[in-house]
Amino acid sequence: MSLVKEQQDTILLHRNIRFLRKQMKLSQEELGRRIGLNRGNIASYENGSAEPKICNLLKLSNLFGVPILDLTKRDLSVVDNLQAANDHYQAPSANEAELIEQFTKRADELLKVINSIHTCFEYKTNSLDESTRGSKAYQMAAMKFEELFDASEELAGNHKALIDFVKCHIKGK
Repeated sequence: MSLVKEQQDTILLHRNIRFLRKQMKLSQEELGRRIGLNRGNIASYENGSAEPKICNLLKLSNLFGVPILDLTKRDLSVVDNLQAANDHYQAPSANEAELIEQFTKRADELLKVINSIHTCFEYKTNSLDESTRGSKAYQMAAMKFEELFDASEELAGNHKALIDFVKCHIKGK
């Protein structure tokens, strides 16, 4: 993307945030509270000195009822543009929100299971005699278990991060 186009998009974004906030008769403080930020964050978005992270863009999009693309690429102070953006917006359903909460609960449970298995492994290891723990076969098995544990923990963390990202889309309605 050219630098000029990028600057135009940034200008549209900060103008649109200010315009839509005022349309909803919200103060910067109130808008910030609704999406989990402070007044300073909103002020910096509106004056163009900072750009929202994707999660905050999703929250703003949901709160204003416009798609992110329209929030960043259309002048929403033009009535026809705002109406088109409102028409294109699809709010997350209650079923989607419930499904995300179920996924979050399940991810937390799986992380507990992974950590419990590791705790059990450490407990069993401590109950072994010194010669068993020193054997080459045990050392190899222990190393592979730790690698599997690390991979499982990383996968669970990535899964949770993805759920949190999607949750940002649901929140801010």
